[in-house]
Amino acid sequence: RRGSAADAGPAPPRRSGGMARVAPWLLACLPAVALGAGHLSHGWPASWTASCAEKSSVVWPCDLSYVQKRVMIVGADSDAGMNAAIKFHRGCSRLLLVSRDAAALEEAAEHVREEMPLVGVCPPRISPLVVTSVGDIRNKTFSWELTNTALKNLGGPVSFSWNFENI
Repeated sequence: RRGSAADAGPAPPRRSGGMARVAPWLLACLPAVALGAGHLSHGWPASWTASCAEKSSVVWPCDLSYVQKRVMIVGADSDAGMNAAIKFHRGCSRLLLVSRDAAALEEAAEHVREEMPLVGVCPPRISPLVVTSVGDIRNKTFSWELTNTALKNLGGPVSFSWNFENI
């Protein structure tokens, strides 16, 4: 009588239908888990897409990705302007750097061009662009010329503009 039910003690409690109750919930969660793991994604990094929802941000400005954005920085020869230009350049944007001092602007532009984006920030065959323009932003004619420069060299109107000059 070895191994009989009488020697084993009380039987474990019977589980009736536990898995049947959990299975529909698990099946409902499977697509969300697969999407989060990247299995159902489009295959491109989120920084290349244009949708805020795909970047997991609908409240915070999702344009924290500056890939191919057209940005004008006035006073790019200043420390703050050059640092901002470097950040945008590393984000794969198209920059229009503006200053009143030609020599300082060219030096700043060279420094910005040295700082390349990390691998994977820019889409394939896309690289950041740096264009310079020397003049006084307070001059109306020069302002119109900047608009034309952006249209021709950056491929469209400026998306963002920052002024770091003391005017």
